[in-house]
Amino acid sequence: MNAVEQIVIDRDRGACIRCGRPVAHLERGRAWSIHHRRPRGTGGTSLAWVNQPANLVVLCGSGTTGCHGWTERERTKAFNLGLLVSKIGVATAMTTRLRHHLHGWVLLDNEGGYESADEYGKEWAEL
Repeated sequence: MNAVEQIVIDRDRGACIRCGRPVAHLERGRAWSIHHRRPRGTGGTSLAWVNQPANLVVLCGSGTTGCHGWTERERTKAFNLGLLVSKIGVATAMTTRLRHHLHGWVLLDNEGGYESADEYGKEWAEL
């Protein structure tokens, strides 16, 4: 595990950020994964921020199971929750709010921290 991955796991307390299931003690790749909010795309990406902590979150399951599978299948809902960041436009992971199971609505940073994004209003809490 590299330093960036450890920052993400520590920030998310070893649990799925969508449902709260503790996963860090389970097999990575099957029981849980580190999800890129803005996908890397086929062949990778030249954007350095895509592999930084603000763009990475812990999700239970693989790309087809658990909350990671849900994120891939329910893309519109996942975008609304900040689990996905559009490849179109200027938004980045650091400027896109995220609904985090433990912390509520937050903006993530690349140091393993977050700040509250509850000021976006009541309508976000109803998603």
